[in-house]
Amino acid sequence: MSPTSNVHLDRVERGSGDPPILFLHGMACVRQDMDLLIDAFAPEHRCVAFDMRGHGASDIPVDAYSTDDFTSDISLVIDELGLDRPVLVGHSFGGSVSLAFAAAHPDRVRALIMLDSGLRSTSTVGADLNPFYDALRAATPEQYRVIVEDFVRTRLFDPVDDPAIVRQVSAQMAKLPAHVFLSMAETVTSFDSAETARQCQVPSLIIQSCQPFVDPAALATLGANWESARVVGSGHFIQVLVPDQVVAMIRRFLEMQLTR
Repeated sequence: MSPTSNVHLDRVERGSGDPPILFLHGMACVRQDMDLLIDAFAPEHRCVAFDMRGHGASDIPVDAYSTDDFTSDISLVIDELGLDRPVLVGHSFGGSVSLAFAAAHPDRVRALIMLDSGLRSTSTVGADLNPFYDALRAATPEQYRVIVEDFVRTRLFDPVDDPAIVRQVSAQMAKLPAHVFLSMAETVTSFDSAETARQCQVPSLIIQSCQPFVDPAALATLGANWESARVVGSGHFIQVLVPDQVVAMIRRFLEMQLTR
C-alpha cells in the first residue's frame, strides 16, 4: 500500500542481477504484456512489473490518474523494493510515464527504454485522439466496448499481426473501466512527450513499430543521449508480436550503456 495514495499495486518480481529492470505496461493493458521480456531478462537481471493503478489486479481509484500519480507509483515501487537505479522499460503510455519519471529524477534511473510510446506535442496528440475520447464520453456501456475494440483493431495493429493476439488485446483493453479510460485521456492529451524527451538526460532508447506515434521532427531534436530503432513487421504491441527483435535491441542497448 502507498502511505500517500493508499492504492495497492499488484506486482511480480523474478530473477536477480544488476541493473534491475522495471517494466510498465501500456494504457488499458496489464503487466502480463511484459512477460516475454521478463522471460528473456530474468536470468541476468532482477525484473519487476506491476499493474498500474486502475489496471489489472491493482486498485481502481475513482480519480487520481494524473502523470504525477503514475510517477509517484513508480517511485513507491522503487523505494519499497529497494531498486538501485533501475532501467525503466515502458510500453506506450507506460513509456510516457517512465519518460516523465526519468526526466524529473535522472539520478534514480540507469536508463530509459520506450516501446512504441509517443513523442509528440500536446496539440498533435489532442488532434489525433480527442475524437476517440469524445466518442467514449458519449457512449453507452454497450457502445463503449465496441468503440474501444474497434479503435484497438484498426489503429494499433498491422495487417500482418497475429489475429489471435489482435482479438486478445482488443478484448483486454475494452475491460478497462470507462472512468479510468476517460481520466487517463486527459493525462495523455496534456502530456508533452516531445518536450519532456528533449529535457530527459538519461541514456534513452525508443523502439518504434511500423505505425509509430512519433513526430519525426520531435525525434530529430533529441539529444545525443537518445537512440532510436524500429522493428520490422509489427503493430503497436511490439513486445508481444516480435519479442525477439525487441529483446535483441534492448540487450544491445544495455551492453552499450553498461560498458561506458
